[in-house]
Amino acid sequence: MSHILRLDKNECPYSIPSYMKDDVDRALLSVEPNRYPDPTYGELRQVLGDYVDFPASSIVPGNGGDEILWMIFAAWIKPGDTVLTLNPSFSQYEHMCKVFNARHLPVPMVFDETVFKVSVDEAAFIGAIKEASPSLILLDSPNNPSGTVLSDDFINSVVENSSCPVIVDEAYGEFASRRYLDRFTTETLPERVSVLKTMSKAWGIAGLRVGCLVTSEKVSRLLNDLRSPFNVNVYSEAVALTLLKNRSWLEERIKTIVSTREKFRESLAEMSQWKVLPSEGNFLLVDSPIPGDELISTLRDRHVEVKRFNLPWEGEWIRITVGTDDEMNRLLSVMEKL
Repeated sequence: MSHILRLDKNECPYSIPSYMKDDVDRALLSVEPNRYPDPTYGELRQVLGDYVDFPASSIVPGNGGDEILWMIFAAWIKPGDTVLTLNPSFSQYEHMCKVFNARHLPVPMVFDETVFKVSVDEAAFIGAIKEASPSLILLDSPNNPSGTVLSDDFINSVVENSSCPVIVDEAYGEFASRRYLDRFTTETLPERVSVLKTMSKAWGIAGLRVGCLVTSEKVSRLLNDLRSPFNVNVYSEAVALTLLKNRSWLEERIKTIVSTREKFRESLAEMSQWKVLPSEGNFLLVDSPIPGDELISTLRDRHVEVKRFNLPWEGEWIRITVGTDDEMNRLLSVMEKL
């Protein structure tokens, strides 16, 4: 049986660099699993802070980005409150609204078929803020699944026209040409703005569940008091610390994934009837000439998993995670025969 191409969850195709595995093994062997983690996560917060150039006091550690979203909802959302997002956006936003009995208000993005590009309808989004008075705004940039990076001007406009917490989700930020967080320091980041980061994507440790929120010291104190005291397990913490302290390899990995993404996008664009959006994530959103359910079934028969989306625009949309060059060439070979 052929190896299954798992291109449906936006996972990194690469694991821990081989030359770092001895360091990781030593770190894991030094762990005492009979002991709880340091509940303050002082060292982890310091090293995560060093990575994003913020102090440890601005960092909230999490069991992946999903747990951080749970903390955010627990801190600020009551039943019946409105949560404003883009449409499309990360599916977990809608799920969390259901869990917390909140009203989810998604504002459609705009798909321009003439240039085959997705953008934000800023007027509609600001209008929704003024009409709905949301209790929380969630913005993923790069947007999942379109791959669109939100402009600083748009995010600033959202902040200026709202009075609630604004979360900028940069789970895929390492792959993007620009990141909102890069323009701030702990002194200049607006108190209502927080930025979510994860080690699940570019770092390649999705199974270990490590993420963080970069925020003001006031919000950091609030959420660190709210979170479970031992929310990142000792093994995940040990691996994360080892990688964060020796991260010279990360830039080259990101370049490799971005290069693979662009080569695949160009190859797919040359195929008749397949249309692919530009992306700044580790994935591509594709309009298929084959009906979505039929395509998913056909690809699965050929041991390929991708994800289908029902979007606010016409088309048969699938999202394809960027794998290795060999994996993407194998997928191209399959698609050429459909």
